[in-house]
Amino acid sequence: MFYLAADCQELLMNALLSSARNALLAGIVLALAAIAVGIAVERVDALGFTSFVLRAIHVVAAIIWVGMIWFVNFVQHPAVVAADDHGRATLFRLVVPHVATIFRHTSHLVLLSGALLLLPTGYLLSPWVFGAQFHMSMTKALLLWGAAAGAVAMWVFVHMIIWPNLQIVLGEKAANAEAKAAARAKVALYARANLLLAIPVTVLMVAAAHLF
Repeated sequence: MFYLAADCQELLMNALLSSARNALLAGIVLALAAIAVGIAVERVDALGFTSFVLRAIHVVAAIIWVGMIWFVNFVQHPAVVAADDHGRATLFRLVVPHVATIFRHTSHLVLLSGALLLLPTGYLLSPWVFGAQFHMSMTKALLLWGAAAGAVAMWVFVHMIIWPNLQIVLGEKAANAEAKAAARAKVALYARANLLLAIPVTVLMVAAAHLF
């Protein structure tokens, strides 16, 4: 009986962890199951549930986006600089485009979920959502809007500067060697600018939600 249970456990683990996709799906199912149990035990109103869903999406997307910023600055860029021509070409073909796709799309998701989250949390149109008696701390509002401004700047850097120049580096746009070198330098510069902003934006967001 013990061996049968151990075999079943091993088969289950192998099935769940056979790929990153399976592990991700299993994690999502586990999280949803835990939330469903919580909702079954405690009553949750529609506004609270909407706020929770948007916040969960916002937080997960932000983790991925900021994680990619750290990866680009501390792993990918040093690897590209240290690699020989063959290694650099391999990175540009197999790694960099996938990283770019992830951080571009997650940046959209962070901004969209964050903008929608302003409504159920009272930062935007609060008299219509909560009534005229609702009061928002000025300190809390300033922290949130400062972080939001930083996040918008990061989004602009990604889509208006980093991505167009990265397309030149990857050969998706025609350019000579000099233009490619200039594009690489600009990508590295604004990747570091996003790293600089990622820290205060994250801290201010957390402070606005939990400090005051």
